[in-house]
Amino acid sequence: MSTESESGGAIEPTNVQSSAEVTASGASDLPAPGDGMDAPADLPAERSGRIVDVIADAMTFMLVIARLGIAAVAMRLLSQAVKGAYSYVEDCAQTVDGLADVAATLAVDDSVTSAHHDAAATMRESLALADALAAEAAEMSTEFDNAARDHESDYGDVNEAMQAGPYDVAEREWYSNR
Repeated sequence: MSTESESGGAIEPTNVQSSAEVTASGASDLPAPGDGMDAPADLPAERSGRIVDVIADAMTFMLVIARLGIAAVAMRLLSQAVKGAYSYVEDCAQTVDGLADVAATLAVDDSVTSAHHDAAATMRESLALADALAAEAAEMSTEFDNAARDHESDYGDVNEAMQAGPYDVAEREWYSNR
């Protein structure tokens, strides 16, 4: 590998340089797909990338469906966890109120029993927020399920056709602005 001083100031492209470094060195950019460099000998160069693209697109399609399903499950679990915390906090608030009532019957100072009732009230105020969070998580779970179903409905037939058919499809760059 040449250094800058050996080559008169130019940096020669290597396989570890970035595209910007290669371009800055004055060398041409990487070969365009389909130039034959990545094509097996028995396939025409313009068709060799299609197989890889179709497989990659199918995997992307399946990953999107799987990730939406995972997100739906995660949101359902979050909703259940929040509801479980909701029940726990409600039980704690009832226990604190009960202890304050017992303390009042034992002639404990009013400021102590009042502080306990205030703490229980604060717990119950947080329950409204927790309930809203649980409802939102459950709704998001449903939306993720709907998104997965809609994505499969919208693109499932296209995915199957691209997998099964010998059709020539537009280059993936054509779809990038759609």
